[in-house]
Amino acid sequence: MKMRILIIAICLLLLLLVILLIDSFNHNYSDTPVQSDVIVMLGGDGGRMEKTADLYKEGYADHVLITPVVETEELSQSTALAVEYGIPEEALIKDYEADSTYTNATISMDIMEEQGFNTALVVTSDYHVKRSKYIFEKLNNDRFEFRYIASLSEDGERWYEGPGASYIWRSEFIKLWGYRFGLYRWSG
Repeated sequence: MKMRILIIAICLLLLLLVILLIDSFNHNYSDTPVQSDVIVMLGGDGGRMEKTADLYKEGYADHVLITPVVETEELSQSTALAVEYGIPEEALIKDYEADSTYTNATISMDIMEEQGFNTALVVTSDYHVKRSKYIFEKLNNDRFEFRYIASLSEDGERWYEGPGASYIWRSEFIKLWGYRFGLYRWSG
């Protein structure tokens, strides 16, 4: 009898591990964009800025929040690059403080509240949408309506098509579970 319970417990544990593994590969979530008060671009590679600029030029929002803005030529989250991609400087709202997805979310919501915004398109890399959505929704408390828009890499590849796919998978798996266990205040 004890052996039977042990076997059932092991089988259930293995089933849970398989489900977690399958779920960990599913990062290809993206909403359809709709008219919004602001486009929130989470800092990262140039693919995010390009997607943000496309959405802005297509008229989905009149304002773009970059969180964080980093004013260097090497990074793809600068005011100059936004302007180069066709977003006028007067449309930009700049956050210089965020240093994690958690602080992206908290600062973005604070700015949205200050500006009187109710809706936002959150633009991030395709591999990052799942974790971004998790933390934005966890902190939101139904104050705002978010749509999550995935961008491809600067090379136009999905996260799993590039040479760093296994690193991205491991990193996002660990970070997402860290967030699920409430460690988001201390992780990237």
